[in-house]
Amino acid sequence: MKLVHWKRFTWDLSKLPEEEPGLPSYYTVRAAGKDEEKIVRQVILTAFGLDAAWGDAVNSVSGFVESQLATSFLQRAVPCLVITHGVRIIAASALTTNDDATSHLISGPCVLSEYRNRGLGTALLHESLQYLKTAGLSHAVAISKGNVPAGKFVYKKFGSTSEDFDFDAALAAM
Repeated sequence: MKLVHWKRFTWDLSKLPEEEPGLPSYYTVRAAGKDEEKIVRQVILTAFGLDAAWGDAVNSVSGFVESQLATSFLQRAVPCLVITHGVRIIAASALTTNDDATSHLISGPCVLSEYRNRGLGTALLHESLQYLKTAGLSHAVAISKGNVPAGKFVYKKFGSTSEDFDFDAALAAM
């Protein structure tokens, strides 16, 4: 079994820039509806599954995300943001506003592979952090592998700090 190096990123939401990264007008960021659970789940798991960098950890991440999504969609207000291109959901970010959560960004910004490298992950991260700030959190945390695009490029934005993290131990404690 290959050793996976996890990072935990933390943002001080009081220092989050108000200015949003600009997106072209044909993309829309909005909250997901309860009736969109199946497509949101599909987008998130497809984004992980088709990213070779997640190959050695996709099973543990998928299990965590699946259980968290099931809990999220049972709530009245679904804390999940999506980006649409027309009517198609092309990116999603599942969240939790639970103050003591292991990770507030349950899935992190997940973008379908054919839409990557267009700033969508950065825009969705900013919107996710803004949502958590509006929900009353002072800090937000996310967990990622250090060698995936989110860990190398996206999560380092908006003033985050990072530290090594034992995700496997956190999963076992849940």
